[in-house]
Amino acid sequence: MFGFAERVPSAYRVAPIFLIRMAGVPFEILERLATPETISVAREVRARKEELTKASAEAENFFRSPERLLSEQAFRALRVAVRLRCAPAGMTGPQPRVFTNYADAAANVSAVESNLHATLERELGVARAALLESARTLLPRHLVFGVGGVRELLADLLAASATSGLTRRNARAGDRERHLLLYLQRICAKNDTFSEFGPTGWGKIDNEAGGSRATSTGKPEKVDEPGGESINHIWGMKLAPRPGVALREAFLERWTAHAIAAVMNADPEIFAELSPRLDPNGRIDKQMFIFTESGDTTPLTSEEAGIIKRCDGKTPVHALPASPETIRALVGKKILRCTVEVPALEPHAFAILREDVEKWRDGNVRAKWLSILQPIAELPRKFAGTVEPKDRQGILDETRSRFQSLGAVRKPGDRFLYSAANPIGEECFRECNFRIDEDLINEVAVEAAPWIDFWRDSYAFIASRVAAGLRSVLEKMSIQNGTVPLPAFLRACEAAKLPLTGSGLVGLAVMAFQEVKTVFRERLRPHVGSEECDLSLDDCHVVRENFQYPKFDEYTYPSADLQIAAESIDAVARGKYQWILAELHPPPALLHHCMYWACPDKAALNDALARTVAGRPSFHFGFFAADFTAHTAVRLFDALLELSNFVAPQRGNSNWRTVPPAEAEVYVDETSGDVCVRKMGTRESLGSFARAWVIPLGFHPFQFGLAPHTPRLRCGRVIVQRRTWTVTREEFPAGDYTGVSRDLVLAMERLRTQKNWPRRVYIRPTEQALRRSGAEGRDKDTKPVFIDLESYLFLEIFQRWLMKSGELEVTEMLPDPDHLLWCEPDGRRTFELRTLIVPRG
Repeated sequence: MFGFAERVPSAYRVAPIFLIRMAGVPFEILERLATPETISVAREVRARKEELTKASAEAENFFRSPERLLSEQAFRALRVAVRLRCAPAGMTGPQPRVFTNYADAAANVSAVESNLHATLERELGVARAALLESARTLLPRHLVFGVGGVRELLADLLAASATSGLTRRNARAGDRERHLLLYLQRICAKNDTFSEFGPTGWGKIDNEAGGSRATSTGKPEKVDEPGGESINHIWGMKLAPRPGVALREAFLERWTAHAIAAVMNADPEIFAELSPRLDPNGRIDKQMFIFTESGDTTPLTSEEAGIIKRCDGKTPVHALPASPETIRALVGKKILRCTVEVPALEPHAFAILREDVEKWRDGNVRAKWLSILQPIAELPRKFAGTVEPKDRQGILDETRSRFQSLGAVRKPGDRFLYSAANPIGEECFRECNFRIDEDLINEVAVEAAPWIDFWRDSYAFIASRVAAGLRSVLEKMSIQNGTVPLPAFLRACEAAKLPLTGSGLVGLAVMAFQEVKTVFRERLRPHVGSEECDLSLDDCHVVRENFQYPKFDEYTYPSADLQIAAESIDAVARGKYQWILAELHPPPALLHHCMYWACPDKAALNDALARTVAGRPSFHFGFFAADFTAHTAVRLFDALLELSNFVAPQRGNSNWRTVPPAEAEVYVDETSGDVCVRKMGTRESLGSFARAWVIPLGFHPFQFGLAPHTPRLRCGRVIVQRRTWTVTREEFPAGDYTGVSRDLVLAMERLRTQKNWPRRVYIRPTEQALRRSGAEGRDKDTKPVFIDLESYLFLEIFQRWLMKSGELEVTEMLPDPDHLLWCEPDGRRTFELRTLIVPRG
């Protein structure tokens, strides 16, 4: 049985500062799209059809009996009617019960089906009008960031009059409405971090957040805050969000820096202004340049060696005691690098390139490029200074036009969730005045401690498997003194189809996580029919009980997304609430630029992060996902400067602890078997490949599903996994569901009843469906879609997604709309707290 073991003091607590992710638009917008009467009538149709089926069975029995209670005409009429499932025609006068029962049942079905058709037409018209009104009001500001067909959609919205009537619902209109609805549900029912539609805030633990639980009247005490806000100030939590966006940060995306760098490097006039540096993948030893990737060598003359010593990445070509041709020759030999280089891990990379040009000597080259870069660099400020969609669209169009005129284009690549297709991105911050009592938030750290153990055990086990995979590559290499240069190791891994700067580490982790999934699913399987399972300590310690692997603590403490379900803040004070541990991430989930930029107390956050690494260093070696967009650039060196090492060939920040890749070597730790990197000569540890924050990307999301149903999982009073179902294309009744289809309503209602689904759910293709479609590994890119099963517009989306993917995962909505405690004058909002779990004491 899944019974909870007696509690022991938790080893964890929540860090004192946390991020708040919230929807930018009230949930009520989606509730206006409901068609509840249609669903109610559909249920009545199903009930009347069941009565008709029963009456049909009675009639069939009558046909087989020797009784002849009907005239020949009535007998034939009833027989035809039963075969066609319609009311008998052409009969008058009294008839036996078997006839009248069937006739009444058939007439009832016909009447209620007619009512369903009329009700659907009426409610759908209201829902369509509400959808278009909300789309015209809200989406233009959101769709400004769209590309391709989205821009056409935006143009339609901006051109449409708010008073224009509904068009006839043909196929094109239906497609357009579903497209709008998919955007609308994203900004109303999700906590995405995206401009004003997914703003962030910050909160903190404050033991004075609640004061007394209630006043003498039993109601929460009203307190006036400075600035005039009236807030609920009760035990446990304080929430006083100020209306609107407090801060905006607009910036040019990182791809623009890469694009403009390519254009600048094609200009031969700038060469004298650039500052060459030694290729970081090579080193000099005794008048010999060693390419550490391959082991090849190139002899150097004394003159060349002297010039190279002066090439420090700070001195421009025109200031060196060598001709530009000599520098070009060394660049051609791949001994020096002398190009415009985009700085790694910097969200404002374009601005840094512009600052570089400002430092060039006065002259025509500097003037030319400043005249190009400066107007572009000013566009994000103009973008942030206006909120009108047409103005913003104009600024984006100008930005694109400027880049296109230079031939600076974004490189095409694979689809990613945060692919940053626009030249300008934007983050928004709201002042939330969110405070929570330490005991209240640490209920999660105490109650869900076994689940956190499970995540950390999985981390350690998966890291051991990753290390084993890396050792297998290392063992096949020619090793001197038990080490190989880092560039050579990275090259060998790429040859072994394990590109470590790409998906290699994550791929190894994904394979290891399958082993964890298998053993845990076996523990769940006996409870597949249950609505909910309480996990025991043994259930959560399944990894440590089934696998042998080295244990370690550093870098295994997660960031936890927490949600609290309650009817109101007052209900929290009365103890009427439910914690939900929605997801666990590695801590860099708090360090993405889109979140870290507005942190009001970076020192407190950085201190908390330092507590999770036990003084062990980490290193950045060029992993692509750390900075492929400004939005997601990981601010690792801002948070843990003294424990972070930059060991990548890209351009780094001069304030960072930097070791050129050629001066780093890979070795196996004899005690743990871990594959690590250290500095040549001093043997200073730089970090581990496997015991690092990249690894959890291979087991995110940390979820365990069973087909056809997975119960809700609970650790004590904390829900750690929502209830889910799997539905396949074959389970959906075949039919023609084009146009406005009452058959779709009936089919969906029958499926919902069979599956026992709640009204509001989220859907996404299953892992198996993604694998079959060739999108394996992109499951993190496939965001869940909100579905209201009592809204016809959402039913269409559900049916089309199921037909397209073949298999969907359906997840209950928690908190449900009745338990969204974040309430502002314009409505309720979904939100979550992105916290950091740290060791207690």
